[in-house]
Amino acid sequence: MSSSGSAPTAPGPSGSTTVMTADMGEAGRRQQSRTRSAKPPALAPTRTRRRPGVLAAGVALVVVGALGAAYLTQVVGDTAEVVAVARDVQPGEVIERADLTVADVSTDPALNPVPASRLTELVGQRAAVALTTGSLLTDAAVTEQVLPAAGQSLVGVALQPAQLPAGPLQAGDRIRIVDTPASQGEPPASTPQAIPGVVVSAAGPDDTGQRIVDVTVPSGQAADLAARVATGRIALILDTRER
Repeated sequence: MSSSGSAPTAPGPSGSTTVMTADMGEAGRRQQSRTRSAKPPALAPTRTRRRPGVLAAGVALVVVGALGAAYLTQVVGDTAEVVAVARDVQPGEVIERADLTVADVSTDPALNPVPASRLTELVGQRAAVALTTGSLLTDAAVTEQVLPAAGQSLVGVALQPAQLPAGPLQAGDRIRIVDTPASQGEPPASTPQAIPGVVVSAAGPDDTGQRIVDVTVPSGQAADLAARVATGRIALILDTRER
């Protein structure tokens, strides 16, 4: 018998006595509660590093974008309606209304197309040069004269690159077609014969480099020029463009 007031005991596994206290269960529960309610330590906030170079680049891109948008707006705004070719017209042919159309293009000081307001004036005139679909029409490309005019004949001249100037020929250019010696031959002792003419149009070069130049020449010399062209022993000389 245990004395009153002493803690209850229970036999141990080897006959020893284990003291059971009423406070043990309550202490365990408090320990578990503290473990569950414990919060992890707060992490210090990460400090963002500012990079001035990246910020400056971003500002520069915004400025460039704004300037580009302003430029495009200005370019698109500077347009004008001009006359363009709707279908091909050969030199000397009468220009019909269906041959022409109106195009809205950006203004360029290097171009001098006919304004759309003058379109009706061009109907009934003749093509001074070959008019190709999609090209802009200029005053030099049309004429009121019949081509070829009275006393003139139109001759097509086939030329290789070494037989004419490298620069492009223009309608109205004054030229001369001259005889040349045979390949590897001696130069002529006297001035070679030349046939004057005016360029109507020029096409090419083709896959072989050959260009075809349509020229008007005096009718009395047209047959002579055609025969010389067939031999290939000719050259084209561009004379002054000053009017």
